Amino acid sequence: MTLKSFLLILQRQFTQKWGRFLLASGGIMIGIWAITLTSSLSLGLSDTIIKAINSQPSAKEFNIFKSSSGQTNFFDITEAPKFLPVGLKDVEKIKQNHPEVNDVLPVVNLDTFIINSKELNFSCVELEKQNLELLKKFQAGNPNNTNLEDIQDGSANKILKEYQNKCPILNFESIVFQNFYESNRTKWLGKSEKLGRGEVAVCFKCGILELSKSLGANEPKDLLDKEITLELLQAPASYELGNVVDTERSERGGKPMTKSVKVPLKIVSVIDDRENSDGLFGGRSPLYLDFSYYLDAIKSDKPEVDLDKIGFLTHSVVLNSFEDLDKSIKQFEDEKYLPISITQQVIAGVKSGFAVLTAVLSAFGLIALVASIFGIVNVMTISVLERQKEIGVLKSLGARDRDIFNIFLIESAFLGLIGWTLGILLSLGSGALITAIFKFAISENPEWSKNLESLNIKDFSPTFPWWLLLGSLGIAVIFTVLSGVFPAIKAAKQNPVEVLRSE
Repeated sequence: MTLKSFLLILQRQFTQKWGRFLLASGGIMIGIWAITLTSSLSLGLSDTIIKAINSQPSAKEFNIFKSSSGQTNFFDITEAPKFLPVGLKDVEKIKQNHPEVNDVLPVVNLDTFIINSKELNFSCVELEKQNLELLKKFQAGNPNNTNLEDIQDGSANKILKEYQNKCPILNFESIVFQNFYESNRTKWLGKSEKLGRGEVAVCFKCGILELSKSLGANEPKDLLDKEITLELLQAPASYELGNVVDTERSERGGKPMTKSVKVPLKIVSVIDDRENSDGLFGGRSPLYLDFSYYLDAIKSDKPEVDLDKIGFLTHSVVLNSFEDLDKSIKQFEDEKYLPISITQQVIAGVKSGFAVLTAVLSAFGLIALVASIFGIVNVMTISVLERQKEIGVLKSLGARDRDIFNIFLIESAFLGLIGWTLGILLSLGSGALITAIFKFAISENPEWSKNLESLNIKDFSPTFPWWLLLGSLGIAVIFTVLSGVFPAIKAAKQNPVEVLRSE
């Protein structure tokens, strides 16, 4: 039989039995709708979350280490890692060899006291030493009580009170300025270019420290151009190049300063952290100081140290664009560094989680498709019984068994095509409705809109990739073809003589 004959028979069946075709396609339609809509919602939500993650400055940042064993993957490490320090000259090489890198910086902490610029006639370091001596004496006489405030001696109380009132501690973490600024830009006041020596960016409240009170500021803008003096408390931890650092046994904290080192600074940038009760942004203290001061602290603690012969265990790499993340990490691995990206791990977790969710939700659609098989088998079987005369005539005119088989198999596949088309149209309509509801919801809630915009989320819609549409088409056709195999075989085995005689 020719293709034209097949099409004419299919057209006649559909025009005469269109109601039956639509009814038989109903199960396929519901199954395809359930699969595509749940999958598209899952994919859309996954894409939106990943987009939100990628929009954050931290998405362009990852840390690198140098494993003494040459390992380049944290998941391959089975015991406490041992690292080699990376020196400042190596950092400069990284910047030269990686054009996609915005900056590389050792990750270290610098603890300081803050002194009001009008009261520089005392040393917090000396007061702390006196406090430690008082604490030791007090503990010796009161082994079950370590609370310094229980000291009754008048002179001791004076020292303690002076220390608590005049020596609040600030902790600075070395951060690439561009990332620091982008992370806090919505709450930023003052200079937005990279800060240099003599300049400092501070938080307004700094949590329980309440820096604004100690500096006499009522508003964040009042802190701008104020002069403060920092007194170094602890120098950042550093290590001699070539030495293996066992992270399980080595001391990695900063080293207390043995002498008073004061650094005068002007506040040129302020972060309004009044809405952050803990004074922390993203787990980091919102304070910025030029990295040269971290090196000055090391030199002050050890004047004889050669900065070219020391290194640090952890370095932060900040890229120009998130798009370079995977490629850059691979390059660092090739150079025998041990990179780790929280963003990369979070995104991988999001994708894996939503892949499982999509599979679970799609399973409910597959149940509807399986149920539709029985309906299609029933409809096609009835069709065979109703069309026995047609089968007999076609066979008497020369149609072969396989021609009859193909006619009914194609009709079954056509049922799948109809069900798929209706299911996809229903899914697209449902997706458009969900998008409209989302837009209406955020338009009616300005606070929601503001929070979502901070994550670069302006709208939401289900995602219908081409592979989802083609995949669902394949599933629909396969299910209906399988459903039509038995009726098609039964039709092909009809005896034309007996069929025509009975008619």
